[in-house]
Amino acid sequence: MNVLIWATTFGADLWSFAKYLDQQPGVTIKVVMDDPERFRRQGVHDLFPLDVDLVKRRFWHHALGVPGFDADITIMDNRTPFLRTAPKALMLWHGFGWKGPDSEDDLWWLHRSLRRTWGDARAPNSDFAWQCFGPWDQKHRTEVTGLHPNNCHLLGAASHDDLRTPIDRTRAQPYYPFDVATTPTVLVAPTWHYGEVFEHWGTDADLLDRLVRHVGQRGANVILRLHDSYRFDRDYRAMLDELAARHDHVMLKYKDRYPDNYLDLQVADALITNYSSIANLFYATGRPTIHVYPVADADEAFMSRTYTFAGVLESEVESARHIWKLPPEQHGGLLARDFDQLLAQVDQALANPDCCRDAAQAFLNEHMLGADGHNCERIWEVVQALVDDRSPEVHPPQAAPVRSSLDP
Repeated sequence: MNVLIWATTFGADLWSFAKYLDQQPGVTIKVVMDDPERFRRQGVHDLFPLDVDLVKRRFWHHALGVPGFDADITIMDNRTPFLRTAPKALMLWHGFGWKGPDSEDDLWWLHRSLRRTWGDARAPNSDFAWQCFGPWDQKHRTEVTGLHPNNCHLLGAASHDDLRTPIDRTRAQPYYPFDVATTPTVLVAPTWHYGEVFEHWGTDADLLDRLVRHVGQRGANVILRLHDSYRFDRDYRAMLDELAARHDHVMLKYKDRYPDNYLDLQVADALITNYSSIANLFYATGRPTIHVYPVADADEAFMSRTYTFAGVLESEVESARHIWKLPPEQHGGLLARDFDQLLAQVDQALANPDCCRDAAQAFLNEHMLGADGHNCERIWEVVQALVDDRSPEVHPPQAAPVRSSLDP
């Protein structure tokens, strides 16, 4: 089977599933991406080499795929090529988070792209499948964003299969400026949609500095991982650059400069996020996640940020509840509603690495098929069924047990 991976970002589920496909006999993989050389500089490329061909995206790939490569299926994480590049297609969406889209109209561009390529996803479509992370995600996709139930499959997150197994951190050490093998590390990975991470509590210039100093005083490192650098204004980037330069225990990473986050998730002892979908990946490690409540009040209007072809646009949203498909009270860790509580939870996470393990597993059981280690197998079955023009035989998950407070 020839598999064409059309990557917006070659990481997370796309990378993990490519890693799984690379182990299947008779499968040849080509990955079309914007900057293969940048990916080749990532530690994950050195430590987990794949026998795949990384192809720099050119305009003709949108119409022809990779010339000379007769792909059986195209697998995507976000955007489609302009024209059909294989008879079949699978969408591995780039993350399961709490934020919308809150209507079919919010995905108008994707529905339009799919109609042009593999056909209407709002009707039964034997050429196209959409991976759902779990029952809630499937319900949202079919009832809110307009996908036909026949096209949606409960498959989980491919990257959970890898993240549930820790790596030897000494292997990752060459890719960090501080000790990640024997020193605790806190990963700070916020979403960018709400603006500054702490603007409802103060300013990021002040509170990020206080946070990293607090973590440093506890003898831990900070990986400050943000979305693409071009989504932030010049002054904000300058503030972050200066922050990282002042603190030896801080490493600043932007997604467009460091596209892979697998090693960060593996070396992190705790995660702090204001509800980025990276949290739902990190839950599979069982380590503590601290969730920063992202707005001052869920019922008040606030400015939301989105990225378009015209750049970053801000628009007023009537309330956060309007754009949440999952309320932030539903999570797999700790919830900080003010900055002092956040600092106390950092201390708790570093002192008790198992403090969120049961909460994380409970969330995974309810929303993401339990991270049972068989997600890639499920996705592979759907891929084979698509190519063979048959119905997939996807086995249901076996949810992992969650300990009772009465258990020893």
